Amino acid sequence: MTNLLRKISNYLQRNKYKKVLGRCDNNVNISRQAIIHNPQCIYIDKNVGIGDGVYLGPVIEYADIPYNPKIIIGEGTWIGNHCSLAAINKIKIGKNVLFAGYVHITDHSHGYEDIDRHIALQPLTSKGPIIIEDDCWLGFSCEILSGVHIGKHSIIAARAVVTKDVPPYSIVAGNPAHIIKQYNFKSQQWERYNK
Repeated sequence: MTNLLRKISNYLQRNKYKKVLGRCDNNVNISRQAIIHNPQCIYIDKNVGIGDGVYLGPVIEYADIPYNPKIIIGEGTWIGNHCSLAAINKIKIGKNVLFAGYVHITDHSHGYEDIDRHIALQPLTSKGPIIIEDDCWLGFSCEILSGVHIGKHSIIAARAVVTKDVPPYSIVAGNPAHIIKQYNFKSQQWERYNK
């Protein structure tokens, strides 16, 4: 009986989001504990899972400045519990991306340049959209900051802070994140990166 109730609950939840999200394809499972702001700016492909306590926060206005954000989540992606995605520009996540818990992705930060104005009242700033290509794995509590492009089948280690682009088939770790391994197609192995 519990499985039937869960299926009915998921069906009702999915239909609710289909009406308000920018796009919501089939077989999308969004936890009831997820927090979604400005759902019209969120586009979700099929077979996506969004865990407990996930925050999806496109910002359409701040300090009287309008923004045109988009959060796009590709097919087969799973966003683990308590992750946070915030955008004034664009966050685009490819297919089959796997998020551990507590991953934080933001394409903006607060302005601070005007010392005569409270930071909370200054415009938000962005270095550009964040793009995460297909088949990536984002480790526990890592952070991806604005303007970053993560290449296909890359791994971001737990607690890494990614401030610059990550080439495809790379493993990065640290703060700021740096490449520690890359896949060598000739040897067909992951090899230590020596720069």
